[in-house]
Amino acid sequence: MNKLLLTTITALFIFFTASAQTGKGHKYIGGSFTFSYDEDGTVQNVNFDSGTTQYFNKNIIRFNISPEFGLFLGDKWAIGVQPGYSRVSGTEISNFYSDTDPTKNYSYTSKYHTDVIGLALNIRYYCMLTDKFGIYPQAGISSSHIANNFTDGHFAAFAGPNVVFFPTPKVGLNMGFGNISYQYNYLSHGSFVNASLNDNFVFGINYYWGK
Repeated sequence: MNKLLLTTITALFIFFTASAQTGKGHKYIGGSFTFSYDEDGTVQNVNFDSGTTQYFNKNIIRFNISPEFGLFLGDKWAIGVQPGYSRVSGTEISNFYSDTDPTKNYSYTSKYHTDVIGLALNIRYYCMLTDKFGIYPQAGISSSHIANNFTDGHFAAFAGPNVVFFPTPKVGLNMGFGNISYQYNYLSHGSFVNASLNDNFVFGINYYWGK
């Protein structure tokens, strides 16, 4: 009994004090998944000379999955590949109310969905402050496209800070807090830059393994 207790305590000590499995030759897998449903949606009134149209956008479903696989090129540097797929779907209702002739009033309902596919390449630089806690700036580029119209989409370049905590040597919990990004639209040829440090929190989990 005493031997079993000692073995258990020793195993737990090693498990909870072992260093995170980062470094050259190690790998990680993770990614992100989001799902949301908005039953009420949005309402917009547009006034014309002949009347008013109410646009209802409701039962909106947003879905995204982006798995990521990464490899450590050195003790601190890691590179990751992240394919992605997302879909937005919903119901659009248009109600027109004529100001002069009620017989011209009409209502039109249609369902819609938009599928987007993409691929990102990420680079991380790990700076472990302790065996379990560290920070890693991450930068990358990505390209995404409307599935049924590949010319419609955008290119993005981005960078941002992240923190990571390892409750076990192989499991890392990470949080990103803000980023700076550049986006270029393939269809309109327009671009814009966005920077944020306090309203763009992203949480994730990665599994690490290797030699």
